[in-house]
Amino acid sequence: MVRDIARRAQFNRRVALVVATASVAAAGLTAAPGAGAATLPPKVTSAFTPNLIGVGGTTASALSITIANPNASGTISAVAANDTLPAGLTIDDPNGENGTCGSTSTVTANPGSSTLSLSGGSVKAGASCTFSVSVIASQTGTLTNSTGPVTSSAGTSPGDTETLTVLAPPTVTVTGIRNNAKYTYGEVVRPHYSCAQPGDPSGLSDCSAADDLGNNLNSGGALKTKLPGSHSLTVSATSADGLVTTDTINYTVLPDNRFAVSHVKPGNGGVLGLHLALPGAGRLVISERSGTTTVGSYTRRLTAARKIVVTLRPTVAGRALIGAGATRVTLTIAYTPHGGVRRTVTRRGILLS
Repeated sequence: MVRDIARRAQFNRRVALVVATASVAAAGLTAAPGAGAATLPPKVTSAFTPNLIGVGGTTASALSITIANPNASGTISAVAANDTLPAGLTIDDPNGENGTCGSTSTVTANPGSSTLSLSGGSVKAGASCTFSVSVIASQTGTLTNSTGPVTSSAGTSPGDTETLTVLAPPTVTVTGIRNNAKYTYGEVVRPHYSCAQPGDPSGLSDCSAADDLGNNLNSGGALKTKLPGSHSLTVSATSADGLVTTDTINYTVLPDNRFAVSHVKPGNGGVLGLHLALPGAGRLVISERSGTTTVGSYTRRLTAARKIVVTLRPTVAGRALIGAGATRVTLTIAYTPHGGVRRTVTRRGILLS
């Protein structure tokens, strides 16, 4: 009797528990999650800094990926992400890796590759983490990167998309000077030049020119042509993102062929005297002619700059011509510097008697 009463009481308690549980379920109630559990998946953002670079390995951009935990409580663990860079982008060398997502996270970014990954990451409630690598571009245009989905203990999140603008190198245009040209000593040469940044007119930071002697030259300025020998002029265009384009023009300044003539004085018996100042080594040829008759001549080779006095004495034909009466002659002085161009000075109407 006593045992039957005890069994019945135990049965009634079980029924009451089942009914209570059913009532909670019918009311749409569920058990509260465990304390500190993160239920919302992470949020993902990405960025290129800067978002405009030049093509090639001289400039780079930092690709950063930020993973945020939107939960008020609970740490998101087992965070993993994979990013395959678009064609034309690769990870720089060195890769510039920076940042972590928890002490157990691993970032893989091999220089020269096109993949970036994170594994074993964790983010505390209300916090975020950012990791980044340096990337370089091998083609121009607008390149779009998608980070790919991010997986975690709180679920999977869609990735983020960001664009990077890659500019071509700046351009250089030079006129008014020819490559491998030869210019006479002191010749006036005025090169003109301009630079441009394709795709970004405001993206040019410098456009300048200088010769091999260290002289800066403004566009339209006079080239220095008073030092004989081989020289060069280099025009450089530098973009705001650090790319440099140069155009080098080689030219030659010929030896100085300018000379001074003074004290041209006829003397007795058809003699003619004159003074010459010559700038350097070269060949000197002087002649006096009256019509087709050579009245006097003089030839000399010089090994250095000289001031000389020349005396022209009449030839046999010249003496006969002068003996017949006063004769007017044309004096021609030709000087050819060593390795240079001949220069001729003519004096007409000189009276010999």
